[in-house]
Amino acid sequence: MALINRTSIPSLLRPGLADVFGDWNTYPALWKDVYKVLHSEKAVEYEVEMQGLGIAQLKADGAPTSQSFMQQGYTTSFVHQYYSTSFPITRAAILDNLYQAQFPQQSLQLRNSLETLKNINAMYIFNNAFNVNSTVSDGQPLCSTHPIATGVLSNTFSNGVGFTESAVEDAISIIRSWYNLAGLQINTRAIKALVPQKQAFNAARIFKSQYQTGTANNDINAIVHDKYMPGGYIVNQFITNGNAWFILTDCDAFRYYQRENLDIDFITDIITDNITVRTLERYSFGCRNWRGVFGSQGS
Repeated sequence: MALINRTSIPSLLRPGLADVFGDWNTYPALWKDVYKVLHSEKAVEYEVEMQGLGIAQLKADGAPTSQSFMQQGYTTSFVHQYYSTSFPITRAAILDNLYQAQFPQQSLQLRNSLETLKNINAMYIFNNAFNVNSTVSDGQPLCSTHPIATGVLSNTFSNGVGFTESAVEDAISIIRSWYNLAGLQINTRAIKALVPQKQAFNAARIFKSQYQTGTANNDINAIVHDKYMPGGYIVNQFITNGNAWFILTDCDAFRYYQRENLDIDFITDIITDNITVRTLERYSFGCRNWRGVFGSQGS
């Protein structure tokens, strides 16, 4: 790792600079719009989906009552990982810097670095939602065809479909027809769309127009009129596929476990007097239930 010394910041050692800049606005914690925040005191957290009773059966006169059973379904593990960054700087580079208020602003720089990484980590599951090598608890990609006791269900289209008003209506209809693990139809509702920056303008037209978009007809926008998506939409700049789009549901699916809070420490080497500024935290992101989202790769 490169050592920050006096030769790294020669201009900051001399008076007369009109300004020193390099601090940019980074994105806030966008992931909080998706994930439920939980605290953990373990190395790994496990969450188990249970398979309840199946649907009741007709009982003929004098015939025995049908029997069903319950069992453990799929288990999701949340393995907490450390994330850290640091920089070493010489004692002289700190003492002789005439612009310490402007640079390096250690705490702010370190927080920005870790918060940007956290935004990236949070969207990893969405950026790999259609990747056969990235699976959730049932062994399938997040947005794919999933096994249940009575067959299979899908939370994506059979082919990539673009982000349009009619496509959102189709997705909502699919969400409303989902079943639980035992095969009982469940009352799952769409809440809000999650889109990349490239789809932000389409989202505004779809979810803020009282009338159908892109037509000369006077038909209402049924999504808006009947409040099928009460949360509207959110834009996340860390979704890498500009054509992909997602609809989050009312299933409590996406979890963020904080194992260790952000910690910043200063360590001085007694031999060199170099100072290392280090920060780290420990956490995990995950999805315990694929019914928390419907996704499309886009056209």
